Amino acid sequence: IRLTKMVVEAARPMGVTVEAELGTVGGKEDSVSADILYTDKDEAKAFAEQTGVDIFAIAIGTAHGFYKGEPKLDFERLSEIRALIDTPLVLHGGSGIPDEKVKEAIKRGMSKVNIATELRAAATKAVRNVLEDGSVIDPKKYMGAARDAVKALCIEKIHLCGSNGRA
Repeated sequence: IRLTKMVVEAARPMGVTVEAELGTVGGKEDSVSADILYTDKDEAKAFAEQTGVDIFAIAIGTAHGFYKGEPKLDFERLSEIRALIDTPLVLHGGSGIPDEKVKEAIKRGMSKVNIATELRAAATKAVRNVLEDGSVIDPKKYMGAARDAVKALCIEKIHLCGSNGRA
């Protein structure tokens, strides 16, 4: 808590937003694997109050990367934490979560859903498709396809989350 509070105190005067995670989102990220360690509601309340983080990621059963099966999200835990703190909540490990579960998480108070793995996969697939033509050597061609794929997925997810028209 002390270190996070120091980061918040250093960042705030510069207008930098601080996002912190309490608990452990499972899965594998940057070659580091972890098991899910669910966020305790009382620890979440203390952490939010004592650190003043701007955005707060809680562990409710998600994992980094793609899921091998369907994730079992603890929506009751989400609701309990949401009732205790006002800090906007973020769902780390949102890639591959079924749409109805994303909507339920938002309904229960999740403000942000991270989908980095899905975005990387869409970009990679688009690049591979363009590079099937062995004569393509111009990065603008395959990177343009990657950009378009990521843009299309972002638009889809913006609509899924009900964020369209809210800028």
